[in-house]
Amino acid sequence: MHHQHHLAGMNPPAHRRALRKQNLAVACCLALAFPLAAQAQQAAQPAEQSVETLDAVRVTGIRAAIATAVETKNESTSIVEAISAEDIGKLPDISIADSISRLPGLTMQRVDGRAQVIHIRGMSEQFGGTLLNGREQVSTGGSRGVELDQYPAELINAVTVYKTPDASLVGQGLSGTIDMQSIRPLDIGQRRITFSGQGEYNSLGELIDGSSDTGYRASASYVDQFANDTFGLAVGVARMDSPFQEQQEKAWWWGNPDAWSAPQPGKPADAVARQAGEASLKSREITRDGVMAVLEFKPNDRFHSILDVYYSTFDQDETENSIMWNNDPWWSHPTQGQVRYTNVGTTLVGGVPVVTRGTLNGVGALNMLNETNWREDKLFSAGWANTFGWGDIYTLKSDLSYSRAESTRSMLELQSAFATPRDIDFQLATGKGFNRFSIPGLTDPTQIYLGMDAMGWGRDGRTDIASTEDTLKSGRLELNRLVESSDFLRSYDVGVNVTRRSKDREYVAHYVDLKNGRAPVRLDTVPHGRASMDFIGLGDVPNFNAGELLARYYDLRYEASENDLMKNYGVDEDIRTFYAKANLDMDVTDRVRLRGNVGVQYVRSEQSSTGPTVKRDPVSNDWVIAGGQTIGTSYGDILPSMNLSADFGDGLMLRFAAAKTLMRGPIEQMGAYTTAGVDVTTREWSGGGGNPKLEPYRATAYDLSLEKYFGPTTYAALAVFYKDLETYIYTQNVRWDFTGYDDLGITPISNWGNFSTPVNGSGGYMRGAELSGAVGGDMIHPVLDGFGLLLNASYTESSIDPDGPGGSSTDTLPGLSKVVANATVYYEKHGFSARISQRYRGEYRGEYASLFGDRIYQNTMPESTVDLQVGYDFPDGGRLSGLSVLLQVNNVTNEPYRTETTAGGISETVFLPSDYKEYGRQYLLGFRYKL
Repeated sequence: MHHQHHLAGMNPPAHRRALRKQNLAVACCLALAFPLAAQAQQAAQPAEQSVETLDAVRVTGIRAAIATAVETKNESTSIVEAISAEDIGKLPDISIADSISRLPGLTMQRVDGRAQVIHIRGMSEQFGGTLLNGREQVSTGGSRGVELDQYPAELINAVTVYKTPDASLVGQGLSGTIDMQSIRPLDIGQRRITFSGQGEYNSLGELIDGSSDTGYRASASYVDQFANDTFGLAVGVARMDSPFQEQQEKAWWWGNPDAWSAPQPGKPADAVARQAGEASLKSREITRDGVMAVLEFKPNDRFHSILDVYYSTFDQDETENSIMWNNDPWWSHPTQGQVRYTNVGTTLVGGVPVVTRGTLNGVGALNMLNETNWREDKLFSAGWANTFGWGDIYTLKSDLSYSRAESTRSMLELQSAFATPRDIDFQLATGKGFNRFSIPGLTDPTQIYLGMDAMGWGRDGRTDIASTEDTLKSGRLELNRLVESSDFLRSYDVGVNVTRRSKDREYVAHYVDLKNGRAPVRLDTVPHGRASMDFIGLGDVPNFNAGELLARYYDLRYEASENDLMKNYGVDEDIRTFYAKANLDMDVTDRVRLRGNVGVQYVRSEQSSTGPTVKRDPVSNDWVIAGGQTIGTSYGDILPSMNLSADFGDGLMLRFAAAKTLMRGPIEQMGAYTTAGVDVTTREWSGGGGNPKLEPYRATAYDLSLEKYFGPTTYAALAVFYKDLETYIYTQNVRWDFTGYDDLGITPISNWGNFSTPVNGSGGYMRGAELSGAVGGDMIHPVLDGFGLLLNASYTESSIDPDGPGGSSTDTLPGLSKVVANATVYYEKHGFSARISQRYRGEYRGEYASLFGDRIYQNTMPESTVDLQVGYDFPDGGRLSGLSVLLQVNNVTNEPYRTETTAGGISETVFLPSDYKEYGRQYLLGFRYKL
């Protein structure tokens, strides 16, 4: 009843409504050439010009950020990438995801037009760990992958991405670990007060009546020190009110039904045709509020205490207008029969004829959908770290942390349609670009009706609401002891970390029907507006607010599917990590210094899940929750690790790392939800569902990195890696022990039976190479002082079939782009700064949220996005001292999002367009003022 009451008023509150691939290749070649030239120049200079002068660098802005990042990479004993506060705050990105997606071996996945999750070394966000100030973070989504667009770039001081773990890194991922860091006020050493604001505009304009194409961003921060610099305070707030627009057109599927003895009238024999289609507009308004606070107390060198608190809310309101139709041969109109083709034209694709133009006559399965969707996320993270030192050789660290995420998402769709079938003229592209259509009467609301179930779905609409609550509590204790008597062992650490994580999901769905079985309602008799579908030739189509019409015209009908009911479950994890690490530092020769660490973790895992047993009611034939169970398991892992860095002097460094790593399986696969039961006749178990006994992905990883540092902002690096995954998770039919499962009152002859569930199967390798570099123009010639380049490219491949042995030969690991590259050209001098960045990622299999809370995979095509940023800092001493102005243009080339799919019913492998979206350019103009 609580859910019904919530759904009956679906309107959210008012405050929540309303340069190409080859260029990068050239750039990467320059990354090699410039450092060589710089090295030749440096050879004639005194030795004190080497990388050791980093501590003396006194540059600001972009170059200061690059120098800090280079120094972090140079001094780390692990293989890392880094960005710093100036890089994030000087010319701000939308979120942390945008900032770190330019780092070597990393790339972002665009969701709803924005960078949301990060893929590290060819693996999706599910394989990466995410920390805030060294503490594991929960997620607002259904699984473990953290959505980084929840974290404003303005509130994060620095980010370090660990590509290799060490024994003291808790919460690490299998592909890598992202550690975001907040500011430390005592490190600043002075008072800082900063304000910033930006106005925003989306180039697609107002696609739907009532939507907005403008927004703003604002932030403020205060940093100060008190009591003779023993107490520090930092507070930052950031708000984003941003419009996101989307134009989409997609094919549901392509195929040759002749192969299944289902000819289509008028279609050339054995030609491939698009069997169903959809076009839509989406307007979103995203409001994100973030607050970060840090209290720091350091009365002496023996005691140090830091309290960090982060809180954010993320609200998204979305209006969608779409039209969809089905023209496959199995759909037949009661009076007009099958859809017929006329005026057909074909195009050869891979030697196969594909229907690309003509007319579909008598399309009866043609639906319009109007949607009102909303999402509310809340994130809270707090940590209290204390450091105690005594005797000059012992340091004891304690750390208590708490992380919590609450997410609620809802969808409401209402259907409308014509009273009679329509003819659709079409002209289709087989590559990049929007298709063109003509549908008579689509712009006339007097010809369109609510309550016309043209698709035969048995409803006039649907609504659902899903909620997720993720909580993580952690405590850590670590002891470090200096060893002064050894020539190679500088110190060692021993510690323990205890974590308790609970993730609960709830889901409820209703069908929507016109009240009291009333006759269809003509659209011109209800409040409506317009939505522009000119981008595919359809003109201004009628649009209405689904939320406003729900209570007036519709009733809710509860009719859950088995899939709906199985989305109600909880997963609990208790993880105890014991670790020891030896920190090494020795002079191998007069010129070679070896640093690093060797250590081991022992991780004891206990996991369980409570979930429903779902079955059909024998009387009503409805799916119901008939019972439930709590199932779990425990296991232990020994994870050794080693990181060694050989410093040969003059900025040349060789790193080697080896480690055993793990990543726990996707949480949505670990639920104890099931349709399993005992057959009343054979009394044998069978069924399918989640696997609360699922064990982690496990891998052995090897890394080698050769790095040369030429100066504060100039370096070159070549890294190679190899990961041997001992196991990968596939859905399989297996013999299963049903001990603990609810038998619903039917006694089985055995606890063993057949079960379809995700299980640990055979693994394979991930391997790749990364080339990266940074070049300061002054290293090449004094006339280039102020100019600079950041360049990187990576290649990754895998032997793993994500569908398991014998699966599809066309599928790849989620998130795996074989080629990823980034290039940034910047200039900063005399207060003026400019930066243009290009990101390229090759084709990959993306994992996305889909209808009704499900996850889907889509073959996502290569994309290259360009961002431009220009700013000016007014000089010190003037009337405008402390003021900066900046212009930012994101997605300069309006790069589309594209997916492809294979055509069915033919022997050849032919890929054809599936999804094509454009999000427009994002313009931001604003200021930053520092006191």
